[in-house]
Amino acid sequence: MFKYFIFILKFVYLFYEINIKISTQMQRVRKVRRIQRPPRTTPNSQGPSIVRKPKNTNSKNPSRKVFVKPNDTRQKTVNRNKHLYYENKKKVSSVEPIWQGETVYIIGGGPSLKTFNWNYLAGKKTIAINKAFYAYPNADILYFTDGRFYGWYKDDIDLFKGKKYTVTPGTVKLDPGVNMLKRGQKLGLSKEKDTLCHGNNSGYAAINLAYLLGAKRIVLLGYDMGNDGKKSHFHEGYPTNAVSNSIYANNFMPAFETLYPILKNSGIEIYNANEKSRLNIFPKISLEKALSFK
Repeated sequence: MFKYFIFILKFVYLFYEINIKISTQMQRVRKVRRIQRPPRTTPNSQGPSIVRKPKNTNSKNPSRKVFVKPNDTRQKTVNRNKHLYYENKKKVSSVEPIWQGETVYIIGGGPSLKTFNWNYLAGKKTIAINKAFYAYPNADILYFTDGRFYGWYKDDIDLFKGKKYTVTPGTVKLDPGVNMLKRGQKLGLSKEKDTLCHGNNSGYAAINLAYLLGAKRIVLLGYDMGNDGKKSHFHEGYPTNAVSNSIYANNFMPAFETLYPILKNSGIEIYNANEKSRLNIFPKISLEKALSFK
């Protein structure tokens, strides 16, 4: 009898211990430690910068971040291309007719200029298109349309001593020395001082620029509008595929057909100084005659 009594006592004691352990675990409160990160700062900032994702979830590049500076409503978007980024749109410039009644020579990039003696242009009013300014750094004006060109050669363009014009969109931050003009219609001839019609190529827009500058006569150099074998330019070309002859024929040259009558009716003479050029819209003359103009 006594043995049974001891057994019951042990059982009750064991049950009591288990009950206490369960109760203790249920009453235990798990403490959560909150970690606070210090505010993120950027160089040259007076306070913390806040990084937010763009609100527009339909954006083509949702991973792009927008940096908002305290007390500053401007937004800065970084472009993947070297030297290119947006920070407010550059103020649009205007073109003054500084060459009123003058003969203006526009230097294209065609292979026909490979052996050209650049000293012949000394003392003449000149516009260099794209990389032509490397061959003739004494050009009065440099013009380019493609924003990539500025990204590729920004350092040298910024050092160019002449005037610089472009109709590059506002997604490119330009040096203060580059004059930004509006990109006008594809066809026609803009008479607005701050706008250029472009014809889908820099050669077309450069003619409109010469007109706004007051040119009475325009001479085209290197407007070959085609490749010479494997050569597409008199220089080494660009970090992209060369323009094919079909692009010249279908995309570039047709636009000039609408430009010539407008220039002619405006009293502007225009000549193509490459007698073998595929651009047959403008009257062709020999290089010797072209260089004889004053």
